[in-house]
Formats: sequence, C-alpha cells, structure tokens
Amino acid sequence: MSKNKKPAPKKGKPQNAAKNTGGAPRPKPQNQNASASQWTSGSKRKKSNLGVIALGFVGLVVVLMVLIYVLTKAGETQPTDSAQTTESVVLTNYDASNQPTLGNPDSNVKIVEFGDYKCPDCKIWSETVLPELQTKYLDTNEASFQFADYPFLAADSTLLALGGQSLYEQNPDYFWPYYKAVYANQDTTKVKENWITEDYIVDLVKESVPDADIEKFTKDLKNKTYQADVDADVKAGNDSKITGTPTIFVNGEKVDNPTLANVEAAVEAAKAK
Repeated sequence: MSKNKKPAPKKGKPQNAAKNTGGAPRPKPQNQNASASQWTSGSKRKKSNLGVIALGFVGLVVVLMVLIYVLTKAGETQPTDSAQTTESVVLTNYDASNQPTLGNPDSNVKIVEFGDYKCPDCKIWSETVLPELQTKYLDTNEASFQFADYPFLAADSTLLALGGQSLYEQNPDYFWPYYKAVYANQDTTKVKENWITEDYIVDLVKESVPDADIEKFTKDLKNKTYQADVDADVKAGNDSKITGTPTIFVNGEKVDNPTLANVEAAVEAAKAK
C-alpha cells in the first residue's frame, strides 16, 4: 500500500514559513483605531448618563428647596389664620334666669338655642334635632334647653318673638305649644316678607294655647310689653357674635354645624368634664 508523502515545498516559498499546528486559528490583529473608537464611545455614553443623573439630582434639590421655602412661609402665617378660624365663640351677656326652659334647669349641661321663628333652618332643627335631644337628655334631666330670641330676617320676626315672650310671662307652660305651632305654620316662601300680623298671632294662640288669657295676650302683644326682654336676647346674640340661626351653645360654647351628632358630641363632652 502506498503511503501519502508530504509534498515537497514549492519553489519560491520560504522554508521556514510558519506551520499551522492544527490549533485554534490565530486571531486576526484588531484594528487599534476601531478598538480605541469603541472605548471612546463607551466613555461618552457613561459621561452622558452621569450628566443626566447629575441634572436630575440638581432638579430634585431645587424642587425640595422650593417646597421647604413654601412650607416655611405657610408655617409662619398658619398660627394667625388658625387662631382666627378655630377661635371659639362664647355665649356672652346672656341672662338664663328668665328664659323658656325644658329639662332640669339645675343640670350641669345647658343647651341654648338662638332662633328666629321665620328661619327655615330653625324649623328643621326644632322638628328633628330638638325632639331627639329631649328624649335623650332633657326628659332624663341630664341637660336643660333654653330658647332665646334672635329675630333678624324681617320686621315681623320681632312680632313673633313678642308673642312667645308674652305667653311665657303669662305662664311658662304656654310657651312651648306656641313655639311648635309657629314653626308648624311657617311659610318658607315668605321668609323675607313682612306678612305676620297681630291678628294672625292671636288666632294662632287661640288654636294652639286655648287656656291662655287671650285678652291679656292681645294687649301685651299690641303694647309690646316685653320688648325689653326680646332686646336683651338680641344683645346677647350680638355680643356672642351670632351670624345666623339656629345658633346652638352647649355650656356657653358654640356648636359649629349643630347637627344632632355634633350637639350630642358637645353634650357628652360637657358631661365628661
């Protein structure tokens, strides 16, 4: 069998040419310029990213500084504003000795309503909140309730207030049927109109308080016998910085937004003291 012989080198080829040893192919020399270009490009990207991060950090610092400035300024003015909005309104120059009263007048919790008989909100309050308070606190003698006149919606508001005061002076028990009857017959479409007359009130008293001395009541109403008592209530309301009706006080402090829940909370707080 013939053997394959390595062919003799061709002429012109150097004898000492490097041989391929059968290993991994020799790597081709890299383009130095290309390699440098890659590194340079990478450095630019890194520098660009660092620039973006730096700008973002600076922006964040600026935002934080602005927020700190705003909050600092707000903090400087807040105590004054807060003091104005949260300042408690206190019942001032109010004489509780001669007022229509429900419940125990000697109780430690005293509720006072300033109301106008022509006020629609007073009507709602008297027909929804007061009955609940009466059941829970007045009938159980845990609190007392007084009504004070604050007629301001129209001229005839004062006439209605005089009617209530005249009946109270005649007999304290006559006041509350009148209080309920006036609200029950309120005309919410004529709040600002001056339409209530003496005859209207006399007829209302004849119907709602049949035991009253109508002759005396009519005379007192016509002569405005108890105008000074109504005026005293109005002055107390003004001194107490009342801005509308109904305004409710519990132990001399005004109840903001006098819903049943808010008045009950004020009563419970007063009981706990």
